[in-house]
Amino acid sequence: KIIFQDGFFSFQLQRTLGCTYYGGADVEECLSTACRIEDWDFESWYEEWTLTADRVCGIADECLADGNNVSAREAYLRASNYCRTAEFFLHGDPADPRILETWGKCRNCFIKAGRLSSPPFEVVEIPYEGTTLPEYFFRVGDSDTPRPTLILQTGYDGTSEELYNGQELKCLREYRLNLK
Repeated sequence: KIIFQDGFFSFQLQRTLGCTYYGGADVEECLSTACRIEDWDFESWYEEWTLTADRVCGIADECLADGNNVSAREAYLRASNYCRTAEFFLHGDPADPRILETWGKCRNCFIKAGRLSSPPFEVVEIPYEGTTLPEYFFRVGDSDTPRPTLILQTGYDGTSEELYNGQELKCLREYRLNLK
């Protein structure tokens, strides 16, 4: 267990920390956030991760305004993941409006990071039963050369944006990637 006595909180912290290798989290940001959270307090979890996500998104915005696109991209990726972490325990009440609000922030930060990627990934909306399903498509370089494509889909407790944190290098190794 890391920091928390509660196994659920500890596991979710480890899940977020697991994204550090690919730039989806920062150890110091995660541990300092976790230290402010009260064990077994879902509201505290949501509030502290949201504060961290908002702060890191602000850093990304400042970096972008200063022309530091790489730093902006990295910060947007972290902010996106911290939003996902914040809303995780809200699903005890599926009607909680903060779920969609926080997921919207997660998605917006991720899309901003994608615009700064090289090449930028594509945001795709797939028509489905009167609505659309969001998807991200990652190409290898600027080429339209046919290549193997990995299609990854998450379950109820994850997001497409989170899948990116373990798959980015596969794109750099000649695979296209679809995240659903």
